[in-house]
Amino acid sequence: RPGQGQIQADNAAIRVQVAQRYMAMGWMAEAREHLRQAVRLAPRHVEARLLLAMNYHAEGLLEQALSHYRVAVSLDPQLVAVRVLMGDIYLALGMLAQAEAEYMAALGSEDGAGWAYYGLGRVRQARGDADPTEMYEMAVSHAPDLLDARLRLGRLLRDRGDAEAALPHLLHAQRLDSRLPAVRLELGLTYEQLGRIDEAQHEYRMVLQMDPANAEARQRLGILEAAHGDT
Repeated sequence: RPGQGQIQADNAAIRVQVAQRYMAMGWMAEAREHLRQAVRLAPRHVEARLLLAMNYHAEGLLEQALSHYRVAVSLDPQLVAVRVLMGDIYLALGMLAQAEAEYMAALGSEDGAGWAYYGLGRVRQARGDADPTEMYEMAVSHAPDLLDARLRLGRLLRDRGDAEAALPHLLHAQRLDSRLPAVRLELGLTYEQLGRIDEAQHEYRMVLQMDPANAEARQRLGILEAAHGDT
């Protein structure tokens, strides 16, 4: 006959299964209540802790998410990639030293290294005291389809006048999502810097189709049309 501890563990597992179904349907509040119950029944249930943390995180409840991420990692130190999520919360809270420490810890994770380097790049940008380019280069070498790292890297390279190096990263970002105005705008600016005026105008027009209020795209397109005509 199972003891009380086993009964509670079994009930917690059932709560987790129900919560996963609710989360799949987008019922986050209902899922959260079942996960809370699971953690009360089995405080050392790692999956329940992790799912509860992710639920809080998705809902913007950052302090609560961080608390449960910490417990999950303490229960299972192999969850190194979770340190990236903890770093993201610290970064969102403006706690840059703590964010950096979590991202550094996550570098040992095969799955999370790209995201960890991406986080370190954002920490450097937020501080403004070190060049983040190397961090973003490492990020895309580990996670080639990390779109925002590609965009940030392309922008940094273009800003320093290296449009040739920026272009492959921005084209990769465009292949990942061609409907992002920020990517198309950056492509336009890069083409313009390279003297590829027709392509620059095309990108600015694409931006304005997606975001008619984009002042920078409208201004750059107007300048090019005045100087080169409507190509």
